[in-house]
Amino acid sequence: MLHYRFPGEQLHSLEGDFISTQHIEGHDFIITDFDQKNKYFWSTDSTPKPIQTTTPYCISEAEYLLQAAQLIKDLDRGLAQKIVLSRVKKANQTLQEPEALFQKLLQQYPNALVYYFHDTCLGSWIGASPEILIERTSTHWRTMALAGTKRAGEERDFTAKEFNEHAMVTEFIESQLRQIPGANVQVSEILTYSPGPVTHLLQELNWQMPQSVLPLLLKHLHPTPAVSGLPKKVAQQYLEVIEGHERRLYAGIIGNCTVGSEKLYVNLRSAELCGQFMYCYVGGGFTEDSVPQLEWDETENKSQTLLRLL
Repeated sequence: MLHYRFPGEQLHSLEGDFISTQHIEGHDFIITDFDQKNKYFWSTDSTPKPIQTTTPYCISEAEYLLQAAQLIKDLDRGLAQKIVLSRVKKANQTLQEPEALFQKLLQQYPNALVYYFHDTCLGSWIGASPEILIERTSTHWRTMALAGTKRAGEERDFTAKEFNEHAMVTEFIESQLRQIPGANVQVSEILTYSPGPVTHLLQELNWQMPQSVLPLLLKHLHPTPAVSGLPKKVAQQYLEVIEGHERRLYAGIIGNCTVGSEKLYVNLRSAELCGQFMYCYVGGGFTEDSVPQLEWDETENKSQTLLRLL
C-alpha cells in the first residue's frame, strides 16, 4: 500500500509494490536510494522481488561526537569544503499504527511531500520532505537550495557558517543548471523556511530546458551538497567509509516522474519502520567551522519532525 500527497494536491492511495527499474522517467511514483544505484517505480500489477534488509545501526552520541571531531580535522586539512554526516535515531516509543502517524503528518506539514508505504520490495517507510529537487511548472522548471539550519523560533541570526553552508549548495546547483544551453537561470533572494521544528535558509532557482535533458541533469544534480558534500565524489567516498549505516532510501529521490508533470523531492525527514520500531534518518552539514555538539543537536531537532507526533 502506498499513500502520498504533494503540497496543494489530493491524497493518493494505491495498492501494489515497488518494482526495480533502470529508468525512472515516465513513471507516476518513483523512489531511489541515496546514490541512485537502485531505482524503483510503484506498480499495481507486477510481482516484486523481495529485498532482505537489516535493522539500521544507531550511533551513540559519544561515538558521533568523536566521529564529528575527526571529520572537522579532516575538513581543516583540506579534504573537502563540506560533508553532510548522517545518522539513524531509534524512536523511544513503539509505533502501533503507522497510518495514524501519516494522517498527523498530513495535517502538520501541508507544504511537504508526505508519504507512507508498506510493500514487499522495500519494506515500510514514512516521511514528510520539504525539499524540492526538480519540479516542472507550466512555464519553467524549478528547484531549491535548502541548507543552513536552526531550531524553529530560535531568537538568533543565522551564523556565518550557516550562510556559507547554504551558499555552497546554491552555487553548486546554479553551476549545474548554467551548463544547459538556453537555461536562463533565475535565482531568488535568500529567504527563511520553517517546515516544522527547524528553520532553513532557502533560495529558489528557475530555468528552462527541454524534456530530454532531465535524466542527465538528475545524474549531475543529485545528490546535491545539501545531502552529500562538496566536492561530491570526495564527500560520497568519505561517507561510505565513515558512516556506520547504509543510507538506503534516505536522501534519495522520491516523487512523480510522469512526463509533463514531474515533481521530484529529496527524501528527507524520513524513517524506516522495522516491526513496531521507527528509525529516523537525519543529517547535518559539516564545514571546518562546525561544532560537534551543535551538529548533534541539529540532527536531534530534525528528528522531531516525526518523533514529536508519536
